[in-house]
Amino acid sequence: MNKLLSLLAFLPFALNVCATDIINLYDRALKHNVDLSHKKIDLNIANEVLKQTQSSTLPEINFSARTSETSVERYDSSGAYNPSDYDRDTYNLSIKQPLFYLYVFDEIKKSKGILKENEIRKDDLQNIIVLETARNYFNLIKQKNLVELNQIKKEFNFSKYNASKKLYASGNITIHEYEKHKNDYDASLIDVNISEDSLSGTKNEVYIFSGKELNDINDIKLVKLNHYSYKIQDLIQSANINNNSIKLAQQSIKISRDDIASQKSRHYPTLDLIAEYDYIDITQGGSQFGATTREDSSISLVLNFPIYNGGYQSSKTKEARLKYKKARLDYTNSKRSLRKDLIDTLNTYNTNKKKYDLSIQLTNTNLKVYESAILGNEKGIYTDTQLLEARIKYQESLFNSKNIMMDYIYSEMTLDYLRNVLNYSDLRKINTYLVW
Repeated sequence: MNKLLSLLAFLPFALNVCATDIINLYDRALKHNVDLSHKKIDLNIANEVLKQTQSSTLPEINFSARTSETSVERYDSSGAYNPSDYDRDTYNLSIKQPLFYLYVFDEIKKSKGILKENEIRKDDLQNIIVLETARNYFNLIKQKNLVELNQIKKEFNFSKYNASKKLYASGNITIHEYEKHKNDYDASLIDVNISEDSLSGTKNEVYIFSGKELNDINDIKLVKLNHYSYKIQDLIQSANINNNSIKLAQQSIKISRDDIASQKSRHYPTLDLIAEYDYIDITQGGSQFGATTREDSSISLVLNFPIYNGGYQSSKTKEARLKYKKARLDYTNSKRSLRKDLIDTLNTYNTNKKKYDLSIQLTNTNLKVYESAILGNEKGIYTDTQLLEARIKYQESLFNSKNIMMDYIYSEMTLDYLRNVLNYSDLRKINTYLVW
């Protein structure tokens, strides 16, 4: 491994100290990722809904004022009272204090549950952003290296094509051999275009993810990775406790229970205490007793007993019970899906370890061949084309090893995500693997 790393100077790395590293990409995503912004807004909305629900237990105070001017156009009466135009001012202050609304307490529990649910969703998305940061950055490295490799292959095919033109012109090869080299060169041009388009597509995905265009990035170096021998049962047990999908499913069950209790409680009576103060001022002509001023206050105890509403509330209770049943099914399915994901990811993780070890061996072998080709070219034994061919094989194996290493790292991060132990430090560790 050390010998392999020391020979990386042969590669045409264009190191850029101003390149965006994986930490910068993560910081950008935290600021500009739309999905995360949505989750934060959803959390604020849930908090406001909780405040609205809690306000139902507080007094409701209202004040109203009304002024009117009445013109008497005609009045016929055998009595002595003869009204004329008058003004009327009315003021009302009322205070309503809910005393007994049993369903409100269940609604408060439900709102708190929804708030907790949104907190879990936000935390989960932040973990996903850690995972997606690594995936997007790895994809950029893969696509950038593929463009570089295809450029070298294009150069190699061009040298063979250029040589075949001279050989064909001198009659040393057939037209079929010449056309084969020409077709190989044309195909390599297309491969370069395809890989450049793929790189552009990956950059666009990163732009959507982080809200910023990303051009210069750091390459990654081959490192020795520690492999952990996980036991699937331990992983499942840990994930069933900590995984956010499980927590969300459990929270959904709790919310459904509170909803059932709330709907059932709406069958019970409600009790309000209402205090009112009224002030009325009527000018001369509006009353047979002349100008009138009146003030009065009242205190009422209002009992409302729901008797029949067309079966609406009974249907709402049944609906809540069905949602609870659905939530329990979702919980069961979440545990099944989690188990499947853990097993699949662990298998991928273990397989990537074997693939990575083998790829390092192949890369070392191709490195030795490449070193021999360099010496042979210096002594005139190997042609430039043969040297370039050895270099291509080496870089193919090197890039393949890097790709496998990144897949290996990503599979381990996925295991951490499924157990809800993924955090920012994982990205900092990856940052030490980058070429500066």
